[in-house]
Amino acid sequence: MIARLRTRVRRAVREDRADAGFSMVELIVASMMSIIMLGIIGSLFIKTLQTQGAVTDTTTTSNNAKVVFDELQASVRLAVETDVRSSTSMAVEPTDGRGDVLILKTRQNQGEVASTGTWRCVAWYLDADDQLHKITRPAQASGTPATSVNPASWPIVARGVAAISGASPFVALEPAVDAEAWYPGSIQAALTFREGDSRVPVDLSSTIVPRRQLQLDGETPGGMPCV
Repeated sequence: MIARLRTRVRRAVREDRADAGFSMVELIVASMMSIIMLGIIGSLFIKTLQTQGAVTDTTTTSNNAKVVFDELQASVRLAVETDVRSSTSMAVEPTDGRGDVLILKTRQNQGEVASTGTWRCVAWYLDADDQLHKITRPAQASGTPATSVNPASWPIVARGVAAISGASPFVALEPAVDAEAWYPGSIQAALTFREGDSRVPVDLSSTIVPRRQLQLDGETPGGMPCV
């Protein structure tokens, strides 16, 4: 009787010990599941960081592009002279009005129309290396016209800029036959911006219409022409 009780006690102890821990197979399976779950979580985390980085790059590119394009539009809207040239032949006006150089005579302040200090020459140039240049000079009698200067030497205001779809970045539109004498003609600008690691380009295009700066027929702006 006592021997049977001892046997039962020993068997119960062995069963308790077996139930108290994990077998080797269970430990291996649990480890594999943990590794898989950690891999999934890590992949999701990396994907989230990549997406966030792409969104940040695109937002930065969009904001910077808008600042530059708004500045370009503002200079055209204040212009009394608009001209588009090719950087390879600056002294010749293209017959189709297309080119990579935009030259403007724009209003600098609200001074008298005939005053030299009221006007300035602003020129933009998109080079073959996707760099947008800009130069600003007073429209004074002693000033050098933009057409006599190498545009590649102008300050760079933006990088990663190209013409949309490989077209000309600037197009000068001829004024309508019945347009008022003061109207210099609209400018079409079509640029695509891509900065740094940004994978998504930002396309900006517009037909920019100059606003009236000369109030009286026959009025002429002060200073020298910019071309």
